[in-house]
Amino acid sequence: MDIGRITKEQLINKLVEMNQKIIALKKYGGQLTNYKKLLEENEGKYKSLLETDSIGIIIIDGRGIITECNDNALEFSGYSRSELIGKYFTKRVNISTRDIPRYLKIFKDILAGKEVGSFEIKQHKKNGDVLFGEVYFGPLKNSDGNIIGFKLIIKDITGRKKLEDEYREVKEKFSNLFESSMEGIIVHDSGKIIDVNDAFSEIFGCDSSYATGRNLMDFIAPEFRDVVMDKINSEDKNPYEVIGIKSTGSKVFLKATGRYMLHNGKNLRIEIFNNISERKKAEKRIRYLSFHDKLTELYNRAYFEKVLVNIYRGRDFPLNFIICDLNGLKLVNDAFGYSEGDRLIKRMAKILKYCSREEDIIARWGEDEFFILLPRSTEKDVEVILNRIKKICLKTVDQKIPLNISIGTSTRDDKNQNLRDVIKEAENNMYKSKLLQRKSVYNSIILSLERILWEKNRETKEHADRLRKLSIELGRAINLPQDKLDELELLSALHDIGKVGIPDRILLKKGKLNSKEWKIIKRHPEIGYKIAESTPQIASIADDILSHHEWWNGSGYPQGLKGEQIPINASIVSIVDAYDVMTFGRHYRPAISDEDAKKELLRCSGIQFNPVLVDKFVMHHHKIN
Repeated sequence: MDIGRITKEQLINKLVEMNQKIIALKKYGGQLTNYKKLLEENEGKYKSLLETDSIGIIIIDGRGIITECNDNALEFSGYSRSELIGKYFTKRVNISTRDIPRYLKIFKDILAGKEVGSFEIKQHKKNGDVLFGEVYFGPLKNSDGNIIGFKLIIKDITGRKKLEDEYREVKEKFSNLFESSMEGIIVHDSGKIIDVNDAFSEIFGCDSSYATGRNLMDFIAPEFRDVVMDKINSEDKNPYEVIGIKSTGSKVFLKATGRYMLHNGKNLRIEIFNNISERKKAEKRIRYLSFHDKLTELYNRAYFEKVLVNIYRGRDFPLNFIICDLNGLKLVNDAFGYSEGDRLIKRMAKILKYCSREEDIIARWGEDEFFILLPRSTEKDVEVILNRIKKICLKTVDQKIPLNISIGTSTRDDKNQNLRDVIKEAENNMYKSKLLQRKSVYNSIILSLERILWEKNRETKEHADRLRKLSIELGRAINLPQDKLDELELLSALHDIGKVGIPDRILLKKGKLNSKEWKIIKRHPEIGYKIAESTPQIASIADDILSHHEWWNGSGYPQGLKGEQIPINASIVSIVDAYDVMTFGRHYRPAISDEDAKKELLRCSGIQFNPVLVDKFVMHHHKIN
């Protein structure tokens, strides 16, 4: 396993695993003491020990020459028996030159009758491999008790040393992890906290001195303490979620994992806490949004269909339903942008919440539809709420267009009535109401748009009246049928309706428009087209509104229409509007005479204006004083 690429959980598992291996190896390595004792008890029979497994034995005479050794000693040194026997110990066993004085002192101490303890060595085999060993030197005596040489016990601890080195590396990485981790880590003894890292202190809002010595359960919400204890007692290694308690008493959502580790003779447990509060908040928000409308924070249709249908299937009678349709939303979106449409929707939601009872459930049923469910309600309750809604809508004056809704109601008196059929009845009643109100609703919307246009464009009712008269005059001069004359009258008033969607700073600018501003103002025919298209009473003049800035030679906008491609009514309005602007003036242009205005129309005939219509207008029109 590459320690440099190990995950946090793998690192802890590795630390625990290696700790257990080292403990086992050290216990096994303790057998050297037993062999040493056995060697001392068999001074006269040392040769039998040469066959001992796993322990290397070397016999050295008083001159320092190797006289005997076992197979394990050969394996450890890498030499053959013939290469060792009869050779000086300090020269053949690849002892570093700087270590020779150490061994000479050992031999001297043994000859002086001193006890020499075991120690560790670093040994190079014949092939250059590095091994580690634990070594014990002892005296070799004859039957008279005189020292005639030395006996050497070697225990190969290379595996253990490598494991200890790796363990130190892992432990160092764990130490770094402990200090620098963004996850809270604690070491505890059956719940009693031994140590915590900085991240734990930050998560729980306390310093390490506050946490150390306390019980882990002080930081766990009461309803989760049994869960934590079960994990600790069962040595369960699977992650689990709990709620923690900060030092301030507030709650924090945590994902935890734990492992046991033998440390200083004690079976301690490491617990890692990952703060998942933000994730929990996000999950809660996702669950909230799945049943709520993001814009209004009301319930959505899915909530009703998945939840309320079951909740109110057979109780809380009478159960009344109100469905409201917000008239003119598409028109507002087209004329003033979706931000204004959103403002209208939020205003309507606020009104419905204000007018309803506390126990009523309000939902956004569709883009422009709202739904109110009234449990345990009477006909009078419904009437009171409807009157409140209508009254506030009439009094609301800060909207671009009148706040107007169509309403349908229905009642469920007993559980035998199909809930969805009752809701459908409310929808049908709402659509009937919408059809009955349609003309008056859209008439009021058109009047409001005209008022806004006059205010924004600094136009007057007199200008609108003049355009209407001039348009009808020219229309009759070319023998337009009555339906076209009716449309022409409407167009004369509303051809610039798209300007309601243009910012005042551009419409009312006194100086010359820059290229960016001019590009914005040239959008007003398209805005006007969208408004007309979404308003049944003026849908028939949508194409005329879109085309009233087209030029006869094709250099107009927005479509670049040419000649007869331009609708006749659009051509008429462009001529009479230009004439009225020239003869009555604007804040950006002084008025000119009727004669000069007609000359200008003739100059632009066949370029900007329909030449046949210009001739008819000049021939038949007399200036209105």
